[in-house]
Amino acid sequence: MGDDPKRRAKARFAANADAYVTSAVHAHGAELARMVELARLEGGERVLDVATGPGHTALAFLPHAREVVGLDLTLSMLRTAARHLAGRDGHQIPLVAGDAESLPFADAVFDVITCRYAAHHFPHPERFLAEVRRVLTPRGRLLLFDNMAPEDDRLDAFLNHLEAWRDPSHVRSRRPSEWKRLVASVGLELEVSDPLLFRRYPFREWTARQSMAYRERLALERWLLAAPSAEAEFFRLEIHNGALEALWAPFGTLVARPVR
Repeated sequence: MGDDPKRRAKARFAANADAYVTSAVHAHGAELARMVELARLEGGERVLDVATGPGHTALAFLPHAREVVGLDLTLSMLRTAARHLAGRDGHQIPLVAGDAESLPFADAVFDVITCRYAAHHFPHPERFLAEVRRVLTPRGRLLLFDNMAPEDDRLDAFLNHLEAWRDPSHVRSRRPSEWKRLVASVGLELEVSDPLLFRRYPFREWTARQSMAYRERLALERWLLAAPSAEAEFFRLEIHNGALEALWAPFGTLVARPVR
C-alpha cells in the first residue's frame, strides 16, 4: 500500500463498505438534523455530499433540496451506496466517483456542500476547502461534521494515535482552531462552530467496523486500559471487570461560506 493515505482509505473502505450501511453511528445522529437546520434550505438548492459513504447524509438532505449528489473516492462504497439508496427511496441521488481534493465539477454549481465523518481522512484539507470554495455558489455553505481533536497537545496526540491505530487510513482529527485557520486561508469565513460534543464508541463494535485483527484489538485495548488519568477521564473510558467496554470521542460541527 505504501504511504499514500488515499490508497489506504480506498482499500480499507472497499473491504468494509457494508459495515457502514448498518452502523448506527453513521445512519443516525442528532448532527444530521442539525446540519439540515444549519443549511437553511428553501427547497431549490443543489447539494453535494462529499465522501458520501453509503449515503446516509445525502438521504437526510434529499427531502429538503432540489438535487443531492453523492461523491466518494471508493468505487465499492459507491456500489454499496447505490444498493442502500435504491432501497430507501434515494435512487434519484446521482453518485459520482471523485476525490474530495479535486472535485470533478464546474465552478459555482452547488448551493450546499456537506461532509460528515470523513475529513479526518483527507491528507490535504486546504485543497479540499479550496475546492469547496470553487464549486460553491457565492451565497453557498459548507457544512462539516467530523471527529475533532481537543486543543490540548497531549489529548490531541492521544486521540490521533488511537484513531490511526484502529484505522490506518486515518490522517488527522484536527482541532477547531485548525479548521478556523484553514477555512480562512482559502477565502471562506466561519459562520457557525458548535461546541464539541462527545460520541460513545462501543469498543468491540468500533474496532469490528474496520475489521481490526484480534491481536491488534487486544493491544489497543491494553494501551487504552493503561492510559494516564487525564486521558482516561477526558475520553471517558468505560471499564468493566478489567475490560474496556467503550470510550467517548469529541466531534464538532462547523459552517463556512465564501467571504463576501
